[in-house]
Amino acid sequence: MVAGAPACSPQRGEDELFAPGGVGIPVVDAILVVGEPFPDVFLTRTLAPDEPFDRDRAGLRGAVVTITGGGIALDYEESTPGHYEPPHDFYTVMGDSTYHLTAQLPGGTTLRASTRTPTPVTVNDWVLLDSNGENVTQRLTRFSEVDPPDSVYTLPENQLVYTQGIIEIRQQDEPAVGYQVGLRSLDTGSRLLVQADFLDESDLDSFTRINASPPIIADATPIRMPWFAIYYEGRYVMRLFSMDRNWYDLARTDPVLGTGGFGFGGEAGDTATEPIFHVDGGIGLFGSMSVDSVGFYVNPLPGS
Repeated sequence: MVAGAPACSPQRGEDELFAPGGVGIPVVDAILVVGEPFPDVFLTRTLAPDEPFDRDRAGLRGAVVTITGGGIALDYEESTPGHYEPPHDFYTVMGDSTYHLTAQLPGGTTLRASTRTPTPVTVNDWVLLDSNGENVTQRLTRFSEVDPPDSVYTLPENQLVYTQGIIEIRQQDEPAVGYQVGLRSLDTGSRLLVQADFLDESDLDSFTRINASPPIIADATPIRMPWFAIYYEGRYVMRLFSMDRNWYDLARTDPVLGTGGFGFGGEAGDTATEPIFHVDGGIGLFGSMSVDSVGFYVNPLPGS
């Protein structure tokens, strides 16, 4: 049940990466997911602020791209401008391992970046607490505990009532740099649950079906998800991402990735004048993550 990471996922465009340093700066975009095949690598260059992003113009062509580590060496092949694919999906990303990216550009520049992957993240319990946050009223069933996995959405224990109780993530006490939480509404067109007289039609555009938390300090404290991050009735998948140092540093210092979304206690936001990029010869992100997830169904309040 792995999909893209919040705020920093394989679906993001290079135009979403804040790009200091002017025009023509090489940009790396790739995230390794523990337990998944090696990802595609995107190499682009920064464009002028008034120039619409276009991959054909921005893509860096003819690079020699390799990822090494964990006893393997993968030589990537360019499929479309700036889009490089691994030769096969025989290998999966290992946890607690170091991987190196090298991209030799035709002009002589070499981009280098390394990531230390997190250990596989495990949530001990996904629970619903009472409104006081003191007692567990429901323990949510995991995807791995039922067959087929999508049947979790019909289980009584995975039925939530909008704004009733507190959802808590009780993560395993294990080494981690930081966390991020992603929330996705799966039922396109389902009923909007937010009701307020002061809302008008233009306000509805702000109620997205995909939300992401800012980076969260990695400690043993359970993470509680606020209801104001949920807007619609229906099925949801919630993911806890364990972040590597590269993603964590970029997410907490980038003015785009580090803002917006819904908030949590223990956020790791810092005041920074510019993002932290762990890429020699350019900017962007070569990072890694591990993920655990749960699914539930949000029902409207009775009589609403």
